[in-house]
Amino acid sequence: GAKEYVFPRRERFPVFFHQENTSSIYVGGEGRLYYYDFATRETYTEEFPVGNEGQCVSSGNLEDSRNYLTLVEQYGDGLLVCGTGACAPTCWNVTQRKESPPWDGRGIAPFTPDSNTLVVVDGQDIYSTIKKSQQNGKIPRFRRVRGGGELYTSDTVMQNPQFVKATTLRHEEPHQDKIYYFFREDNPDKSPEAPRNISRVAQLCKEDRGGTSSLSASKWTTFLKATLICVDPVTKGNFNWLQDVFFVPAGDWRRSKVYGLFTNTWGSSAVCVYSFGDIDKVFRTSRLKGYNGPTPEVKPGQCVPSGQHTPSETFKIADSHPEVEERVEPLSPSRSPLFHNKHRYQKIGVHEVAAGDGQRYNVLYLATDKGSIHKVVELPDGVQNIMEIQVFPNKDPIQSMILDHARAVLYVGSSSRVLELPMDMCGAYRNNCHSCVLARDPYCGWANGSCLSL
Repeated sequence: GAKEYVFPRRERFPVFFHQENTSSIYVGGEGRLYYYDFATRETYTEEFPVGNEGQCVSSGNLEDSRNYLTLVEQYGDGLLVCGTGACAPTCWNVTQRKESPPWDGRGIAPFTPDSNTLVVVDGQDIYSTIKKSQQNGKIPRFRRVRGGGELYTSDTVMQNPQFVKATTLRHEEPHQDKIYYFFREDNPDKSPEAPRNISRVAQLCKEDRGGTSSLSASKWTTFLKATLICVDPVTKGNFNWLQDVFFVPAGDWRRSKVYGLFTNTWGSSAVCVYSFGDIDKVFRTSRLKGYNGPTPEVKPGQCVPSGQHTPSETFKIADSHPEVEERVEPLSPSRSPLFHNKHRYQKIGVHEVAAGDGQRYNVLYLATDKGSIHKVVELPDGVQNIMEIQVFPNKDPIQSMILDHARAVLYVGSSSRVLELPMDMCGAYRNNCHSCVLARDPYCGWANGSCLSL
């Protein structure tokens, strides 16, 4: 049941956008935006050429003199499309195939294609880790680029971060709304037995208004970070290299979950699951690492009521001691990974499905470094790897994997094509009752002599 869309040409740095519960995909390439609808087969290409021969400081690098699209996102009632613009980052608003005049995209698009970037579009607010000037040094920052004054993180709070993913989380009281972002960074512990890298989650208050002094006026004042632990309690194997995360929302924000995909030095992978309730509790109740002074009235990391600023004393403490002592541990009773195995996974997606037995199961989709996807079902008695799907011929790397929960399909992208795959693939068990039932695939059941979707 797979359908395929092949790009008119290969794209070195494709970006993908799909809106939940539609049958179409947008792909940003070099100077072009492709659209394809898997239901109607309608397709078109929009051109986004380099405006004014760009601004590249003669690096002699031809790559730089092109407009690589780096962002395609829903924004307002249309799309936000941004690209490198040949070292002159540029954005366009696109509504019903009509492009707005180009506008300055610094801070939203990078100067040259770069993988270590995060951009979060949340309503009218845009957050990003992209630097705003080409000469801007090497220190990455997490910034608010649009919506309520511009803010950025202090240069000392992260050590060489590699950003993974970010999300916003609504609380009961709007002034408590948070931004969480996940990243890896250099381990401050330089002892030989300590891992080089450490995986983190950081929190910020969405309504942060910056500090009260001229030095802190444009800094986030609610930044705190914590370590994510993913260790097998039996072998003591430490999976400390965060590769990807997937958010599973819940009605009550505390029960929303983060599925973290980790690897280790030996190329094995593990999945650890955390709850936002636990993450929030660590930030709310833990001591700050290395700080033994008195706790101010407004605790570091605490969100203050709308319109107020974090007191400068609180900010000073948090700014010099941004890490909390307590670590975030997995949800399971034994604090252990959901599972680990010898495959090297790069991406994770999670879909909740109501099975024929009335139970709800989580099905994990894991993209390997060999161009295949493993489908793993989370059962009360552990997990079962129920299927391997070789998505692309000649092991083309999987650049993107998007889940459409409403339509129960996956969109899997490479540098030359996108596949639409039904999540239920029950036909793969062929019409063999034994393999259909033994796979324990919650999408499928045996009826009238064949393996059918439930």
